[in-house]
Formats: sequence, structure tokens, C-alpha cells
Amino acid sequence: MSTEEITIRVGPRPGDLGIVLVMHGELYACEHGFDHGFEAHVARGLAAFADRLGSAEPGTEPGWLWLAERGGEVVGTVALTDEGDRVGQLRWFLVSPAVRGAGVGRTLLRTLLNHARSRGFRHVKLWTVDGLEAAARLYREAGFRCTERNPVRQWGKQLDELRYDLDLG
Repeated sequence: MSTEEITIRVGPRPGDLGIVLVMHGELYACEHGFDHGFEAHVARGLAAFADRLGSAEPGTEPGWLWLAERGGEVVGTVALTDEGDRVGQLRWFLVSPAVRGAGVGRTLLRTLLNHARSRGFRHVKLWTVDGLEAAARLYREAGFRCTERNPVRQWGKQLDELRYDLDLG
């Protein structure tokens, strides 16, 4: 598969946040055995994101969502939320198994970081968990470094929660 078949668009359009939620709930249950608590966690974050978008002052943007599509189907997502003080948080980064290895994740991450730089962000952070090696490899290749590790019991699993940080200079 070539990356020419895949397009990246900015959202959200009606239905996009639901797609992000379904993709995360299904994929993490299937691939990592996460329970419904993970889907609830994603839903709370997406709801807060939607609320912030809906209540933003004209001319301000509290966050951005990018979706990778192939043939009209969403096959990847990533978002950047504005956390204040020129700090952004990378959220909801996911690539469908059907397109993994085609550069979709790398393209989404590059799109987000280019946007963050163009908007004057000085720093981007993210939270994830151990065991997501492909994503972690992309984060490290982009210059992120793991700055925090906390053992937690969540989503029906014993996990290490990880924080990654990138100074944009």
C-alpha cells in the first residue's frame, strides 16, 4: 500500500469524535485487553475537548484533530490540545492495523508537530502506557523523551503510565 492512498484532514466534523472513541475502545480492547474503563477515559477527554471547541472565543483554538483517511474510512487519528503557557498535549494517537507500516503514524505525528511549531508552542507532552512500542519508537524518533514512569492499575491491567516530553525550542 502506498501513502498516496491516504489523506490527512483536519477535524472535527460531525461524527469524528465518535469515530475516535470507537476506534480507541475497540482497538485497545482487542490488542491490549483494556476494559470499558479505557473507553470511558477516552470519552471524558473527548467530551472536554468538544466542550472547549464549542465554547472557544472567536479567533482562538483550544485544540486540533487530524484524521487519516483511506477511501473515506478513518484509519488514523491524532490531536493536539492547548494546555496553556505555549504547552500542547498530544492525544488520541492511533493507527488502524490495516495501514500500519505505511507511514501513517509518522505523517500524523509530523503534521501535529509542524502545526505546534507554527502556532508558537514551546513544548509538547503526552501520556501513554508501556507496551505500545511502535508509538514509543515514533515518539523517540521525533525527539520526545520519556520523563516519567508510574505503575498503575487501570483498565483491567497492571501498567506503567509513561509521560513523554518534547521541547520545540
